[in-house]
Amino acid sequence: MRDLEGAVNERVAIPRRDGNGTIRTRIYKPANAKGPLPVVVYFHGGGFATGWPERHHAIYERLMKTRPCIIVAPVFRSSLEAPYPAGHDDCYDALLWARDNAESIGGNSQSIIVAGNSSGGGIALSTALRARDTEDVNIAFQMPLYPMVDDRSKNWSALPKDKITWTKEHGVMAWHLLLRGLRAEKRYDIPAYAVPALATDLSKLPPMLSYVGADDILMNEVKDIAERVEAAGNDVTFRVFDGLFHAMEDNVPDAQTTVDVHNWVEREFGRMIDQHCGAT
Repeated sequence: MRDLEGAVNERVAIPRRDGNGTIRTRIYKPANAKGPLPVVVYFHGGGFATGWPERHHAIYERLMKTRPCIIVAPVFRSSLEAPYPAGHDDCYDALLWARDNAESIGGNSQSIIVAGNSSGGGIALSTALRARDTEDVNIAFQMPLYPMVDDRSKNWSALPKDKITWTKEHGVMAWHLLLRGLRAEKRYDIPAYAVPALATDLSKLPPMLSYVGADDILMNEVKDIAERVEAAGNDVTFRVFDGLFHAMEDNVPDAQTTVDVHNWVEREFGRMIDQHCGAT
């Protein structure tokens, strides 16, 4: 897999806590940066079923340039390989590995951030919920970007067909693949770690930085979860961007709307690092 130019690239195999193999993980560091640095555990997008860390090199580069930080990006099991909770467990194991190994990779174990986009953003939020409940990790802040958090299509935004890049059909299939194990067992008590929108208690979560596009079928569910997290007493920085569609940064990276989103994320990410991790 390709490296990120201008950065230190490392590869590790994180042992799964259940003893079932290892998790291929990429680690990226700013060249010549002095530590200890904040550690961003980043979960890639891909509808739970596909994707890989290397596709997000551009965002890693922007984050590291905004504030020196280390990116830990696991290749978690896709829903095609195994349904929930396999991939989520991999992501949580990666978080615990980052906690335990932060110093050895030049990071600060007290400045760990969870982040991701789309399905990876949903996993970031579910990982924050799980860490809150177990008290395993004190997460500095979370950054779920246009996260997939609700499997109920009735809560998805209705958009003209010419503005949809992630469709209802995509969403139905993505959630079916992820939850097929639970549904095969005729489980009706779907856990909030799988579908964060089902969480009844959203209190005591780490500060949140999030956004979604107005032309994204996820808009309603993301706006709703952000409002609920804030109403539960948490610090939330959230914005809906007009003219932004799902994964627009991948499809039209040079569009002015995309540039505006990048500028906002970089500015707010830097502020969150300074506020919750200390200036680096």
